[in-house]
Amino acid sequence: MERNTAAAHRKRNLLLTGAAILFAALAVVLCLLFRPKPQIAGSFVIRYGDGRTLIVPAQETRTVVIRDGQLADVPTGEGDENVIRIEHGEAWMEQANCPHGACMKQGRLNPDTVEQRPLGAWIICAPHRVYIELSEDGG
Repeated sequence: MERNTAAAHRKRNLLLTGAAILFAALAVVLCLLFRPKPQIAGSFVIRYGDGRTLIVPAQETRTVVIRDGQLADVPTGEGDENVIRIEHGEAWMEQANCPHGACMKQGRLNPDTVEQRPLGAWIICAPHRVYIELSEDGG
């Protein structure tokens, strides 16, 4: 009789353990499905040239080319040129022909990276006077 009782306890423990594992897996799946979407900034404010400003909504996918302080259609690699990429709520300096390329090494700018970035909500190309600012309020 003790044998049957021990087997029944083992079976019950296995069922309870299986149910607990199943419940935990279901909880993880539900958390992943219903987690909050990543925050997307309102816009990126690009300052260039002699006080010019371009505001690009963060939801857009866009490549901005600035050559010699003016907006350009396509990159050519000539003059003082910066190529800024905006995609999925983040911006980065994709190309720049400035002397040191420090602006390209500053990485991607988005609301989740601001706290870890040395320049916070900015990407700066000082030689070409091109500045990208993350604006939470849309401009």
